[in-house]
Amino acid sequence: MPDWISPLPIFTMALASACAHVFKMIKSDNTLIQWHCNLCHSGPHWWIFECRYCKIHTCRACTQSA
Repeated sequence: MPDWISPLPIFTMALASACAHVFKMIKSDNTLIQWHCNLCHSGPHWWIFECRYCKIHTCRACTQSA
């Protein structure tokens, strides 16, 4: 095995990116699918706001601060 290849996997954290959030409301048609807010962890919600670009799920209160 060459020296430059690590025998262990290298795990990296996701880099924070500046997203110009554009939210749209998504709703559940039944009570089986429920979401939790990715920022404040409130929930379960039968509706949530999802960013068009980064797919973050936020509650109504957190859409203002995201």
